[in-house]
Amino acid sequence: MAASANLSDLSTRRLFSFLKPYRFWVVVKIFSAASNAANDIFLVYVMNILVNSSLSGDKEELMRSIYLMIVSVFIGIIVNFLETYSSGRFSACMTRDIKDTLSAHIDKLPISSLEAHHSGDLSSRMTNGTTAIENFFNGDFGYILFNAIRVSTTIIVMLFMNWQLLLLCMVILPLMSILTNSLSRPLSDYSSNLQKSLAKMNSSVQDTVNGIHIVKSYNLVQVFFNKFKALLDQMLADSLLIEKRKSIMGSVSVLVQTAPFLIFFLTGGYLVIKGHFTAGGLVSFAMLLNYLVNGMGALPNQISDYKVMVGTARHLFEILDEETERKGGKMPAISPLAPAISFNQVSFSYDGHKRVLNDVGFTLQQGKTIALVGASGSGKSTVFKLISGFYKAQDGDINLFGEPLSDWDLPYARSMISLVSQETFLFPGSLADNITCGKSDYSMEEVERAAQLANIHEYIQTLPNGYNSLVGERGVKLSGGQRQRISIARAILKDAPILLLDEATSALDTESEMLVQEAITRVMKEKTVLVVAHRLSTIIDADEVLVLDNGCMVERGTHDELLAKDGTYKRLYHKQLINQENAVSLLEGKGA
Repeated sequence: MAASANLSDLSTRRLFSFLKPYRFWVVVKIFSAASNAANDIFLVYVMNILVNSSLSGDKEELMRSIYLMIVSVFIGIIVNFLETYSSGRFSACMTRDIKDTLSAHIDKLPISSLEAHHSGDLSSRMTNGTTAIENFFNGDFGYILFNAIRVSTTIIVMLFMNWQLLLLCMVILPLMSILTNSLSRPLSDYSSNLQKSLAKMNSSVQDTVNGIHIVKSYNLVQVFFNKFKALLDQMLADSLLIEKRKSIMGSVSVLVQTAPFLIFFLTGGYLVIKGHFTAGGLVSFAMLLNYLVNGMGALPNQISDYKVMVGTARHLFEILDEETERKGGKMPAISPLAPAISFNQVSFSYDGHKRVLNDVGFTLQQGKTIALVGASGSGKSTVFKLISGFYKAQDGDINLFGEPLSDWDLPYARSMISLVSQETFLFPGSLADNITCGKSDYSMEEVERAAQLANIHEYIQTLPNGYNSLVGERGVKLSGGQRQRISIARAILKDAPILLLDEATSALDTESEMLVQEAITRVMKEKTVLVVAHRLSTIIDADEVLVLDNGCMVERGTHDELLAKDGTYKRLYHKQLINQENAVSLLEGKGA
């Protein structure tokens, strides 16, 4: 429980640090809340004059009280505007800054951290979490300020009016404070659990939508519905825990609001009868008591909302606490004589136990092509991930142009590499934006030239909006071959010295396969290429072939040299090329 309280305090401090740039509007909020509270107290003073002058028949005092009441109304209009606008201003700006910070941090997270989160979880924290925070600062934050100022001012005025009556009415307050603190304590944890349940539910929906073709074709609709329903039930259970606790606190506030009035009207009425209190004083004291009781009665709900918000913030800051990719490093000049890529006894494991690569070593000279072959799960794609700096090898060294990859500035190292993978991702946006990856430093002529070399220009020209045509999520409006050629156009436009190519032609029709292969041949020209090869022609043209099996490099050599051996490559060759006249594909599967 103490650890949870410390986390809540830390989350609160971090959250309020986002308010610092908007101190002016926070001050305006505090000033307007204080003015609003003072105006309410002023209204009590006016009501005292109004009641007493009405009963005594003093017309002059009566008119004065009416004028003062009109002034109070106009003051209320002005300060209410300031209070509402200021809170809306800083809460919206603060939320934007939190989203900016969160988004920038997510962009800097290593792939290992991102793969540990479902994309639905991250989007849920980004949207639902920040919305809950904005709602608190645009609503409850102001009410808490206003109540704190009005309650404290009210107590001071009531002490001057009749401190004995105030103490008599407020004997129940210490009990309320103890109950409120006790009942609100678990709410931060409950809220954090609710946010996690909501993130899981969003992830489930996203999985179902993304895989809807598989879900329907395999009759998995009921399976996914049952999974979604279980997540909904868990979210409902988490929500009910919060609502149950808040309902109990609400009941406590009803008790607090009722008891003081019972005491007041019994005692105050007696004092008026005895002549110790004027009627105006009684009405004024009743108004002040109403301010006090309403403020104290609202306190449990406001505290519970605050605790819920802190729990949400804690869930959000868990992302910000994750370690980012390393920063800085060398930006070395490229020596034309240095090997483009070298692996020296590299071993790697995703989970820290089972090795995906084991003592892998090879050297790729500039301008040469190495083909990686092996069954699915042999470690081919893992080699790409290590070269791209997405993961760090546990053992061994990886060098890029003769310099340790660990010493390179990661963005600069990645600028040396173009990646064409099997699973082509297209961002929602135009075709031009997808080819340029949103960068503005390419001319339209360069974009069109890249598209021509990638065999996609002619198709784009047939579209009504050409390069400005929009693609849907994951490029669902394009065929597999068209997506592949867009990806190849990206690599051509980037024009990096190293090309990492994961061939994927088995899922394409004959015409698309031919167009893609032509584009691949063009993009490989004058490049240093490491290719996960699935086509015999690619393997034959490679300067060297590396054969991976269960994470180990079991053979290396040219196509002819490896066929001459009675080894793994020869077995893969005969297994995959039986009855394939044109030898289109050597290996199936996407690799590890």
